[in-house]
Amino acid sequence: MSFFLYIMTAAWQDGKNRSISGWLLLFFFTHFLTSQICRYMGLADWTWQPAAVWFRGMELQQAPWFLFAGCLIGAVLLFVSRVTEGAVGAGDGLFFLVSGVYLGFWRNLFLFGSALALCSLAGLCILVWGQMKGKDYRKKKLPFLIFTIPAGILLVYM
Repeated sequence: MSFFLYIMTAAWQDGKNRSISGWLLLFFFTHFLTSQICRYMGLADWTWQPAAVWFRGMELQQAPWFLFAGCLIGAVLLFVSRVTEGAVGAGDGLFFLVSGVYLGFWRNLFLFGSALALCSLAGLCILVWGQMKGKDYRKKKLPFLIFTIPAGILLVYM
């Protein structure tokens, strides 16, 4: 539930403002990190019903270094953003950095790959639509994080 709230809020901000609030990223990074630490150290009972619903879909890390492996996708995106001078948004990299703490490496990779596939499909549809209407949509920019919602729902509720 907390991850679903994170995805929905970030996607809404990305779609509306083409940016994500630093406060949102900081809040959820702190929330996910402290939750993983408490879960790793056994300081919380995750079978208790409200906690089980709130942290549904969280990847239980076997070792603390797995937290950093989950953040690797976001770090790579931030590096690509720096090298390409913003062609890939830094907010997208920060989003996947934070989501990696919650999901772990493989689930975060699934989220990124699914969002990339859906975004590519949507871009292709827009290009074909523009060709049919005689308009040029090649320079149109799409907010990327909106496409994380379907994969995020699958990760949390399946």
